[in-house]
Amino acid sequence: MTPHRYRDHGPSASRYDRQVLPLVWAAFTICMVGGFITIAAYWLDVQDRPDFAFRQRAAWSLGILLFPFVIPAYALFGGPGWPRPLLVGAFLPAMALALAAGLASGLFR
Repeated sequence: MTPHRYRDHGPSASRYDRQVLPLVWAAFTICMVGGFITIAAYWLDVQDRPDFAFRQRAAWSLGILLFPFVIPAYALFGGPGWPRPLLVGAFLPAMALALAAGLASGLFR
């Protein structure tokens, strides 16, 4: 039997992989933690808004099921008056899902 040989992608591909994968994992981790904080901030903000009726509050709360779209829409168009760090943080859950899909599909090896 001959030993199993791995396909060589060349020196540039392996060097790229070794340098980029830790950065992708770090970005993914930061986006996941920041995303959880943003989801909590969104939900608490919706529950604390006195100008929302019960139905509006319930609708925005159910919108958390579609959080990659609803949280940025709420932050940009919902009028919560969030400071700039939370406006940027509103996109962290969507970025975390995109990075997770890239890691799961093998885009980043």
